[in-house]
Amino acid sequence: MKRILLLLLLLSTVTTANCHEYSDSVLLERIFCFQRNYAHDVNGFSTNVYLKHFYNIKRRNATLWMIPSMYPLAKGQRKFLSEQYNHFTFNDVDDYENLNQVFYTTIPRNKHTMSTLLCYLTPDLYNETIYRDHVLSPFNRYNKLFYKYTTTDMGNGKIRLYFRPKWVMNTQLVKGQAIVNYATGRLEQIELNGEFDMIRFHTISTQGDHGARALTPQLCVTDVAFNFVGNNITSHFEVAYDCPITLPDTVSIIGNRHLIDSVRPFSLSEEEEQVYQCFDSLRHAKRISDSIEAYKPMVIEKRSKSKDNTWDMLGENLFSKTKSSSENGYIWLSPLLDPQYISYSKSKGLSYKMRLGAHYEFSKQTCVDFNPKAGYNFKLKQFFFTAPIRLEYSHQRRGFLDLIVGNGNRLSNQNTLDEIAAVDGEDSQWLNEDLHIFRDLYVQLKNHYMIVPWLGIEGGITFHHRRSLHASQLRQIGIENDYKSLAPLLSVKIRPWRSAPIFSIDYERGLKFDRFNLPYERLEADASWKKRMHRLQVFNARIGGGLYTLKQVRSFMDFANFRDNNLPEGWDDDWSGNFQLLSSSVYNESKYYIRGNISYESPLMGLSFVPIAGHYIERERIYLSSLVTSHSRLYSELGYGFSSRYISMGVFAGFRNWEYQEIGCKFTIELFRRW
Repeated sequence: MKRILLLLLLLSTVTTANCHEYSDSVLLERIFCFQRNYAHDVNGFSTNVYLKHFYNIKRRNATLWMIPSMYPLAKGQRKFLSEQYNHFTFNDVDDYENLNQVFYTTIPRNKHTMSTLLCYLTPDLYNETIYRDHVLSPFNRYNKLFYKYTTTDMGNGKIRLYFRPKWVMNTQLVKGQAIVNYATGRLEQIELNGEFDMIRFHTISTQGDHGARALTPQLCVTDVAFNFVGNNITSHFEVAYDCPITLPDTVSIIGNRHLIDSVRPFSLSEEEEQVYQCFDSLRHAKRISDSIEAYKPMVIEKRSKSKDNTWDMLGENLFSKTKSSSENGYIWLSPLLDPQYISYSKSKGLSYKMRLGAHYEFSKQTCVDFNPKAGYNFKLKQFFFTAPIRLEYSHQRRGFLDLIVGNGNRLSNQNTLDEIAAVDGEDSQWLNEDLHIFRDLYVQLKNHYMIVPWLGIEGGITFHHRRSLHASQLRQIGIENDYKSLAPLLSVKIRPWRSAPIFSIDYERGLKFDRFNLPYERLEADASWKKRMHRLQVFNARIGGGLYTLKQVRSFMDFANFRDNNLPEGWDDDWSGNFQLLSSSVYNESKYYIRGNISYESPLMGLSFVPIAGHYIERERIYLSSLVTSHSRLYSELGYGFSSRYISMGVFAGFRNWEYQEIGCKFTIELFRRW
């Protein structure tokens, strides 16, 4: 009896040792240190990669053609197959150059679709994030806080490691298992289950065995499910690395079935073969149909081609980003109708914007960029635009010449109110109107150059033409309604070391001669710091001040670092460097300002732990901003914001000397931002 009890005790001890709530700390430490101790840097590592992508459209409706890059799947067949043969050159595991050499697809007109899936090709398991800037890896030391681990001994020096989120299944976390070499901590095979940006994914990856190959997969198989407004699409893709056939770099062929057959490292499945058979049958039937109808009037063929071209034009320009590239440059245009370019705030109301980008390289040191953006503010009923063009002539020294044209924020002119009161009396009805509000058209030319790595100098000239919104009414009472200014500017930027704050001093002096009737002198100092920490945490801090030094000037206090932004971006714009509830007039009523802003951003901070809704929260941020001007007591804003796959939203409360004043919100739509 004692022997039986002893045997049961030993079995219980072995079972507990092999499967316990928290994994062996030695094993985890070896996993966390594997990249540093055993794997070589992947910089310069290159490999041939074969990619097979199978799409199965189970349900679809008319909304599918409004989703970026998805319109080619919105009609016709329900199963599609794409194959690629590429040459990858790695700078880092998640930073690589992709030379697409062979491409074959059954998608109409050789289109690419669901481009967001490209980031799932190469999971970066040992980094803090598995896929570029999202999904925290359970195999990184800094993310251990978020995961619970259990282990099972498989024998032969292999351990099966199970991992799952410790508190909540957030979109930034995954669950699954891995087979680990206990002696080195090398991940031999991993299985991941997760969901991010409306994509549910299940990935199985077999890793390489040594050197740089141990950081990249040998074979990665991913199953994806996409559900949106009644659309149900599944996708299966396989990626094979270290393929034996190397093609010349000059090879870039689309639509050659024989070539893709010759480089494919493994056979197609029966279902995939059926997709090709169906595709070939349809092409053959179309060729016969075309030959039969060849005698018909050419107008029928033209109508058919026109219909296809119209479909392409709507899909590529109305709801998808349009991009065209060449060897030396590219040009792109944001979608004409894109929810992510809609934003709202209490102070600015509803606005919509569009963007254009162009880049051309003359040489390694010289290139030109053109990045205009435009938008309409429905509250102000005004169209805003800015069109910057940059000629970079020294990449090493950050030498560039900027020419910027735009119509800036609405500005108030206190001199106009004084003149109205002097002409029409202190009780004038005109004082209750917005006759002191002017529109601003400006042109700025400036040159930037880094004298040494920590010191940059910027000099140039700025022209402003400010005209009253009610020029005719001001003209009736004999008050100036049109101002022009021309001002040299000088800016010095200092960054003592790479991770240090950026300090800047800006000086601008308006000249008075001929038609330029607005002399002024402005001086500003600013310091900003963005600290990226572990686990996707970011700390932002900014402090600065400015003043107008000419005592007689009360016109258009237009600061460079303290101004309203009528064309804001999304989550990563100046939410943390601006005031969300402040009236736009406050920015140019005071001769001086002192401001400070701090924000802290992190995933899994607060709202992420709320059941159901917390699953979709990608990042959260808290804000604190304070301001002092000559016309106001201490003004502060305290805010909280979150970013999800659908929207980014912030709620802000305003205080005067810490007494509550008001509350408001701001949001931008993030739907399909990464697509």
